[in-house]
Amino acid sequence: MAMSMSWPSVILLATAQECSSITARIRSYGVRRDPLTDGDVLDWKGYSHSLDFSGRVLDDFEPEEIEEISRRIGEPFAIYLSCESMDAARGFLGEVLVGFSGLIDTNHGDVVEFSDFVRLIENHPQWDWRRAKVSDLLDRSGEE
Repeated sequence: MAMSMSWPSVILLATAQECSSITARIRSYGVRRDPLTDGDVLDWKGYSHSLDFSGRVLDDFEPEEIEEISRRIGEPFAIYLSCESMDAARGFLGEVLVGFSGLIDTNHGDVVEFSDFVRLIENHPQWDWRRAKVSDLLDRSGEE
């Protein structure tokens, strides 16, 4: 039996004002409510994306993680994003995050500035953050 991997997911961390602007951009792409899950869904460029704009995902963070994030960006708000495939995630995030400031939690041990994340997916178009850490990419490419 073939092993399947779950949809790649990330958490966008930014101030409430910045998250509000990111949410507006994402909603402008045509977010709809899924009657089965009562969650927000976006069908974009042939892929499905599941979203949670409530900020409740912050409840899953340890207090020291919230402290560190707060030191870096101020009081955080969060958007949870899960994409149908890694190609979908890279394409979507590479477009949505441009022009915003904040952090992205890869759900696999890395928390990266939006601009650095976008640069990494541009420089490493096959990057799967579930399998390769940011530090691995920086070591390989000599970036700092």
